[in-house]
Amino acid sequence: MQDPVTLLANLPVRFPQVRRWCIAYSGGLDSEVLLTAAALALPKSSILAVHINHQLQADADLWEKHCENRASTLGIQFLSFQVEPSSCSEVAAREARYAAFAKVLTSEDALLMAHHADDQAETLLFRLCRGAGVLGLSGMPSIRPFFAGILIRPFLNLTRQALHEWAATQQLKWIDDPSNASKDYDRNYLRLEVFPRLVDRWPQIIKRFSETASHMNEAQMLLKEIAEEDLTLCTELPEVLKLPVLRSKSSARIQNILRFWLSQWSISLGEKQFQQICTQFLSTGENPERELKLSKEWLLRTYRQRLFLCPLVERKLISSNVTGSNTSNLSPIMELALGKLTLPDNLIDSGLELTLLNGLKGIKIQPKGREVNKSLSQLFQEAGVPPWLRAQWPLICDNEGVLLVPGICFSSRWHKNDDSVGAWQPFGLSGEPFFVSLQYHLDPSQNPTFTGYA
Repeated sequence: MQDPVTLLANLPVRFPQVRRWCIAYSGGLDSEVLLTAAALALPKSSILAVHINHQLQADADLWEKHCENRASTLGIQFLSFQVEPSSCSEVAAREARYAAFAKVLTSEDALLMAHHADDQAETLLFRLCRGAGVLGLSGMPSIRPFFAGILIRPFLNLTRQALHEWAATQQLKWIDDPSNASKDYDRNYLRLEVFPRLVDRWPQIIKRFSETASHMNEAQMLLKEIAEEDLTLCTELPEVLKLPVLRSKSSARIQNILRFWLSQWSISLGEKQFQQICTQFLSTGENPERELKLSKEWLLRTYRQRLFLCPLVERKLISSNVTGSNTSNLSPIMELALGKLTLPDNLIDSGLELTLLNGLKGIKIQPKGREVNKSLSQLFQEAGVPPWLRAQWPLICDNEGVLLVPGICFSSRWHKNDDSVGAWQPFGLSGEPFFVSLQYHLDPSQNPTFTGYA
């Protein structure tokens, strides 16, 4: 087993892009070993000790001063943050701590944390108790992106005992946080009550748990590869899946696809929600328009054999500064609040007094080339516009009413014969403009495109 100095000395070769090594330095045993070993293994000019004062203990300010003095003794730059967690919980403290780290890191930085094999074993058991899946049971990754930089845990293969023995050889002194002795925290309870008994029974259990986490990580990588391949076949747009293609997969693969798809927006899917999706959206036969709230921020909707991920926020109607008595502010291509509008050149040059509006209700229009009036809702339905996008659809009006429904039709009052109907492309979750034609029920072998009425 390598010692801490050797592990850290190898980092510059493994990560040549890193210019600064930020040490998460609490002053406890683990981080004291990390900082001291870093001072021996890395150029001191490239090290920054970052201390987070959570202000949750009476001696928090004294600990901060201790850490500052220790960094100064080692000749290492020191930076501290005082944060205010929303509660005394482990989750709140971590969120506040990570927010502080985010302020420090750049694209050329690596944040080093002193988590070790015992921490990994505790994490695995803790997540198992919470019913975690393969991803959760893969434990803490040794390397991962972290805000602008990367997070590295170089000690994950070292035990707590190994770090303690190394600290003793270096005659190190560290802070003992009294909260670590509180069994009110779940992780402390596992460390203080559960693991000592497990180790007495199975002395190699820490190593075995680390091996299990490694196996789970490999399994998660394989699931990710499968999900990426399946998702390519199912995806019409980043936020739109083809239900017939999705439905053709096995239950296990559907769940894997959905979990991976939603994870791109940091959405986790519980077992109950997955069953609701299967019941509401993935049953065979016709697929009615339905929706399922996933969280306060997100919901799933279906429309014409597609599954849409939609933000659950109040969508403001498109406000435009181009309304008025002339077309001087209209242009062929316009980016509005919620999408990209393309207008025909002949309309811009028509000399008509035009107004850009939306959210109109009860409006009827006789589409050019057709003999009967149609309501806007009928036109949207024929064009396959999902219901939740209709209220924001921009309309070009003259003094007699709606003249153009962009991307769909002109009114029969428009007498020019050689023009397009323009386009309206709402912005999708990716930030890019899009519009999916849903004029027909989806045939997995085809992708029909609606081009507007003649």
